[in-house]
Amino acid sequence: MRWSVLAGGAAWLAVAGLLSACASTPGAAPEKRLAMAPISYNEIPGWADDRHGEALVAFRRSCPKLTTGPDTKIATDGGEKTITPAEWRNICDSAAAVKAGDGRAARLFFEDNFRPLVVQSPGKFTGYFEPELRGSKAPSRLFTVPVYRKPPDLLADKPYYTRAEIESGVLKGKGLEIAWVQDPVGLFEVQVQGSGRIQLAEGGTMTLGFDGSNNRPYTAIGAVLVEMGVMKKDEATWPAIRDWLKRNPQQARDVMRRNERYIFFKDTKTSAPIGAEGVVLTAQRSMAIDPTLTPYGTPIWIDTKRPVARKPGATEPYRRLMISQDTGAAIKGPARGDVFFGAGAQAADWAGRMVGDGRAIVLVPNKT
Repeated sequence: MRWSVLAGGAAWLAVAGLLSACASTPGAAPEKRLAMAPISYNEIPGWADDRHGEALVAFRRSCPKLTTGPDTKIATDGGEKTITPAEWRNICDSAAAVKAGDGRAARLFFEDNFRPLVVQSPGKFTGYFEPELRGSKAPSRLFTVPVYRKPPDLLADKPYYTRAEIESGVLKGKGLEIAWVQDPVGLFEVQVQGSGRIQLAEGGTMTLGFDGSNNRPYTAIGAVLVEMGVMKKDEATWPAIRDWLKRNPQQARDVMRRNERYIFFKDTKTSAPIGAEGVVLTAQRSMAIDPTLTPYGTPIWIDTKRPVARKPGATEPYRRLMISQDTGAAIKGPARGDVFFGAGAQAADWAGRMVGDGRAIVLVPNKT
């Protein structure tokens, strides 16, 4: 889950997204009719060349939620369509019948069970990843920055303590610490991403999952740094912001506190990040969307551009089938997506620099 990390039209907005948070938000049925137009699969550039088996693996992970949850409301070119759990079960049974490694069968599964509709709104696509920190389950001279779980007195709709108040110690001594880390900038990054991992000094790994926020407004610190004159809008990518924060620790604290929103975490006791849908995320196949417009589990084809590795400013076509399995506070709109890139340096680089226009093609169930 996340609130997003990259994000908007300009580079600094991308950081707003990236720095906007993929904190979990409950899904809801589409409330307004979307402008959508039918398209055939053979009209979708890159469709035949995609590795559909990867998308099928991600889709299968959504099936337990789709087949046991409430009815799904999904927007179509004719208004709104209701998909029942029993109808999803038929689709998921077909997905389960596809043999692993059979890419052609996976492609035919999607073509046979879904109808593609182009969203008639400009697409905007960013990315996020799973950061890693060094830390411990006990405080020490090295690990001094607490990671808090959700406080029991936090109410869903009431503003809680600000980031500055929490970082100044208002929660200290209440038994809410689940770990301590070394790097405050790294923890801020994990909060922006909505999940992360701690490599524990005692050995092993703790996987952090979203456990609520302080219900305070989110402020993109990329915009703050632009206002300060520290960097220009087109320079405010997350890697550049992170570098500035590291080089200016005293100012960094005040800049990060301009973003009042604070994220609480829980130890998910899993080896992989969990999205807002409640399923394990798949690198470059799971995407955060606006659940008020697009239900979780929906396959979406994206046609956009991705940064080229180790080539600042260069981009390459990025066309692939994604599955809607997460959301974020900055992810709003029918053609807005935040791609989960996974973990590691390459994922961080892609996520930190990605902000692309394009289009979204929603795959709507047609066999129910």
